[in-house]
Amino acid sequence: MTKIVGELDLSQIPDAEYKPELELRVAVVREDSVLGSVVLKPAGAKQRRLPFEVEFTPPLLPGARRPCPVVVLAGPNLADREFLALDTVRHVVDLGAAPERAAARAAAATAAQLKIGAVAVDASIYRCWLLCCRTYTINGRIVCRHWQYDPRRHRWSFCDEPVPGAMVEAWDVDRFWWWFWRDEVASAVTDVNGNFHMTFRWCCLRWRPWLRPNPAIDPEVLARIQQVLAAAQLPLPSIPPGPDPDPMVFQRLLGGAASLPGPVLAAAGLPAVQQPAAALSAQGLRALLPASPELAALRVWPWWEWDDCAPDVVFRATQRCDGRVSVIYEESNAQTRWDIPTTLNVTLIANDQACCLPSCRDPECPECLTLTWVGCTPVDLISTNAGPPDLRGYARVALADADPWKDNPFFGSLQIRGGVGWDVDYFKVQISRDGAPWVDLPVPAFAGYARRYWTGGGFSPYIDFTPKNNSGQTVIMTRHHYEQLNPGLPQFGGQVLWDDYDTLFYFDSTQPGLTPDGLYELRFVGWAADAADKLIASSERILPTCGQDTAERVDLRIDNQARVHPAPSLGGPCKIPHGLECNPVTLSCGLIHQYTVEPDCYIREIWKNEGQPGQSCVAACDIVRLEPTDTLTIHFSVTCPATVQDGHLGGYWLRAEYGASQAFYIVEAGGGVGTLAGDPTSEFGPGYSQALAQGAPRPQWYGGDFKVTLHGSDFPGCCAYLLRLWAWKRTTNGCSDPTVTHVNQFELSFTVLRPEMCPDLCPPPRDPSGAAGDNAP
Repeated sequence: MTKIVGELDLSQIPDAEYKPELELRVAVVREDSVLGSVVLKPAGAKQRRLPFEVEFTPPLLPGARRPCPVVVLAGPNLADREFLALDTVRHVVDLGAAPERAAARAAAATAAQLKIGAVAVDASIYRCWLLCCRTYTINGRIVCRHWQYDPRRHRWSFCDEPVPGAMVEAWDVDRFWWWFWRDEVASAVTDVNGNFHMTFRWCCLRWRPWLRPNPAIDPEVLARIQQVLAAAQLPLPSIPPGPDPDPMVFQRLLGGAASLPGPVLAAAGLPAVQQPAAALSAQGLRALLPASPELAALRVWPWWEWDDCAPDVVFRATQRCDGRVSVIYEESNAQTRWDIPTTLNVTLIANDQACCLPSCRDPECPECLTLTWVGCTPVDLISTNAGPPDLRGYARVALADADPWKDNPFFGSLQIRGGVGWDVDYFKVQISRDGAPWVDLPVPAFAGYARRYWTGGGFSPYIDFTPKNNSGQTVIMTRHHYEQLNPGLPQFGGQVLWDDYDTLFYFDSTQPGLTPDGLYELRFVGWAADAADKLIASSERILPTCGQDTAERVDLRIDNQARVHPAPSLGGPCKIPHGLECNPVTLSCGLIHQYTVEPDCYIREIWKNEGQPGQSCVAACDIVRLEPTDTLTIHFSVTCPATVQDGHLGGYWLRAEYGASQAFYIVEAGGGVGTLAGDPTSEFGPGYSQALAQGAPRPQWYGGDFKVTLHGSDFPGCCAYLLRLWAWKRTTNGCSDPTVTHVNQFELSFTVLRPEMCPDLCPPPRDPSGAAGDNAP
């Protein structure tokens, strides 16, 4: 080991600027590596000369007898990366410069300790140490932002629910050309309210991108730089570019070798520059490159003059939930907060992988029940209007409601949500179908669920709330009663924090024991329990609506999709077959068409120049020649069962797909290139609201037979075209999008040749005598 002994001289610092509380660091450095260091702190305002001793292992090259010189750096007490990049006091020490002694002991003593005297600190550089390094504070919160419906005000609003126990990381982003670096500067764990707090120290550093290890390439910035270079006809970089900053990129742009420091060239494996060239500077490159406000806004050098006197921060957050760690928030480089202030306040919106605590709620009132949601649909938006027309059980029936969220029936397993009074320990559910007498909802249609609570360090295991027999009744325990039976549950702010406060049960309308589709009315029967947790018979009551004397109920119009399909149509002359691929054993129609009539859709016929002399039909896989004025008429059907329980067609579209990911709509609710008409059904839509305006009897639309007419000019080129007919019903489970829930589709393909566009593929037709002519068939 070798020891360098010296004295840090602070006598040049004016009294008004001298800060004895500032910790200083003296380090021995070689090739940007700290070999050894010591931290110094003045004993008081009067101490201006600080002795130091730094031990280190002298750097020896392989086979060498004498060590390489080292540099002594003095600056504020920072981590190695910031310390090496900050302006510091430098003192070069040649460890092999002293003459060799005759005595081995004297030589050993000289090698072990080397005195360098005083190292003076200039007032200007000391001032930088005070001003260039600042402490930053980030206060934040990470939340799940959900829509919440207020039935009193009949309006939607945001609800921010806290995400507890999440690890939030703050990363500094540095950019140079298309390379970038990310360095974690601080991290913190969110509390039960989703809040986090972090502090860190940051210094204004010298620009040394060549010496930053492990850069990454930003593909978005790379693509934009390529566009700028291509527009200016400048040399394009090799693809993919190298992993490290390459001086040759800029040498090629400047038309010669740039004036780069020798160490940089050597580090890049480049020969020393022997001839003058344009200087490598932001100004020199900007003079050559086209202006790019977009790249300047993204802080990409050289469009933006680089400095790093404030952190440029992005956030990333993870959370352990459901037995795994998930990334619940992550920002891209494009979301960087450039030059943040010393105090930054942020709110981060977590993704759907986060586990959050419901908070936008009031405690439940006793002796009543309030139903709030069916899935994601507010109960307030489910109609109780018996009409006419009878809209009971349909969701979103207001005149302002629009497709596909209009007159929606329900299907499947429905999450019934609400708040039940704290004096209710158990409840069961009763149903009435189409006005029939009330009966208990049987299991498994009366289905349970699971929830968990916050322990302070994470979530508890899931706790089942499922129907069980108690005193001869099939009932579910309420959340309040579970808390009463388990008084040791951890509380925060006077309550147990559950991840789910309002699920009451699941109404699985697909289960045996229920008559299929119809209008179901639900009500609730509640009980209190005695000390043995048995139902108190005298406490049985129909649970009323909170604030009213009537029973709390909800109407649900149920329409589940039946797996049935008509027998195949074998087709005939010009008739396109339908259902040939359907198998009644496997209940499958292959990969495209669905084995159901809820809804059904198919193309029946296609005619070229229908109703004109020389009309001809088009079959699947045909090649059809179209002049711009030729017509192509597509006859198709979109239907759902014509029963009082159904008639819930929502809409359809017809699209032509061709080439590489290209398409145009022939029919859609917002228009389309074709002319739509009944064939003969007059309520042709293509959306439910449009069908109502055409005479469909609300809330039924059964669909029918339609046609749409195109012209040859509607087809953009000579190509194979696939016609995709897509139909859907208005059904939802309270959350699902009806346009992708109960759906069906039909596909048919053929090739269109446009003579004026592809004459080499489409020569003029010949008449029977063999003479070419445009009027020949």
